[in-house]
Amino acid sequence: MDNFILCGMQYGDEGKGTFVDYLAHKHNINCIVKYNGGSQASHTVVTPEGILHKFSQLGSGMFLENCHTFITENMVINLDNLLVELEIFSNKTGIPLQNLLERIHIHENCFVVTPYHKLMNKLRELSKGVNRRGSVGTGVSEVITLLREPQLSQFASPLGLSVKSIFDHYSANQIKGRLEALQQYTEKFYRDNYDIIWENMPQELVSGLSKEIDFLLERHAFLRVSQMYIEKFRSVPTSINLKKCLYNAYETTFRKDYSRAIFEGSQGLLIDDVYGIKPNTTHLDTTNNFALDISYYRDTIRKVGIAKAFSSRHGTGIFPTEASAVSQRIFDKNQDESFWNGKIRFGWFDAVLLRYAQSINQVDELYLSSLDKLDKFEVINVCNSYLYFGEIDETFKKLFQYQQSEPNKIVITNIKENHKNLIFYLEKCVPQYISVRGWLSDTSKVTDKFDLPENCAKYIALLEDLVSIPITLVSVGPTRENKISA
Repeated sequence: MDNFILCGMQYGDEGKGTFVDYLAHKHNINCIVKYNGGSQASHTVVTPEGILHKFSQLGSGMFLENCHTFITENMVINLDNLLVELEIFSNKTGIPLQNLLERIHIHENCFVVTPYHKLMNKLRELSKGVNRRGSVGTGVSEVITLLREPQLSQFASPLGLSVKSIFDHYSANQIKGRLEALQQYTEKFYRDNYDIIWENMPQELVSGLSKEIDFLLERHAFLRVSQMYIEKFRSVPTSINLKKCLYNAYETTFRKDYSRAIFEGSQGLLIDDVYGIKPNTTHLDTTNNFALDISYYRDTIRKVGIAKAFSSRHGTGIFPTEASAVSQRIFDKNQDESFWNGKIRFGWFDAVLLRYAQSINQVDELYLSSLDKLDKFEVINVCNSYLYFGEIDETFKKLFQYQQSEPNKIVITNIKENHKNLIFYLEKCVPQYISVRGWLSDTSKVTDKFDLPENCAKYIALLEDLVSIPITLVSVGPTRENKISA
């Protein structure tokens, strides 16, 4: 029985959720393992009946009856958001909340997003002004940031809170102590950066963020937040208490009892904390490494990369193949735009960056999403190299595979490794395109690869050749019925 590891090969938003739903139903999957990310994820799944759900912390296979979700210790969890998502999913599907809770398993060592992490996330971003990292303001990366922060002498407790500590009967004082330390840290940061924070505060954020600051930084506010955790998560009936969902390192039952598993990744390799293109990256691991570490049936794992048939990126950050010709013709109504999220941008497929992602993730096959979005393009471009306008120094030689046919023509064909200054060189690059004819035909009703338009089939073959990964599944629409084995 095959198991699957799915990971994003671009900037995120590749369509991982819809492929998880497809695989879950096709292979009767009984376990979705969330191996990275946090509550900032939004994996959209549309059922053939038209029910749409944006999966955040639940596995995207939960429409399948008896499919379980395992939230691993590599996830950063928001308990409030998880309850809300469970209630919304229950209302959409008619599945009682108590039944859903029987299918949710949370590792006790997961760290928790608190209101202070969310506030700090926003304050830190505003303090950077035009140099902001591009965080979406959910506090997920902030949890990791503060766990790495050198503990200063004035903070008696670590700046983090685990799921286990919230549900431990004897941990009320620990919850208070850690939230007090978080409040003190946030207050100090706010005081130290007050002027620049308010200088960069957009008008639409003033009212809401002011209330958030007043509520969370008021004297002894941490006591109210502590009580909220105790009352909301510990003092509730067993039938709807998340405590019964906890498991530990000795109870990783998905390794033994759930032989048909999908390891569902979050975000994309190009914004990974280590391998992403700095500075506009997450602080989380977005590779498939942790999934490989915890997978039990290693011999039957299929490592799958997910990529769009073009490219897209949310918010700020380098995007070599961004093109107005694509942005003006492709829309994604499921992508929210706000100050924190930023606007979603579109561009042509970038084989250089996908080859780089493959050098890290080493996937066995590639699933291609959103192919139907290119149906009306007369000409489609694919980037296969960059023309570089800069100096060739020792770092450049280390980072890139390149050709120099004449003094002023330097062509980059591959990125060999990451570097904190990778963006310095990429900003001096212009993408070089292979242009192919579009198919100008509706593919959304196609169910067999042999019925795809000839130029569409040629486009898939071109991408497969350029990235040297077999493309085994393509998506021409939002539901599991819109998937075509290639």
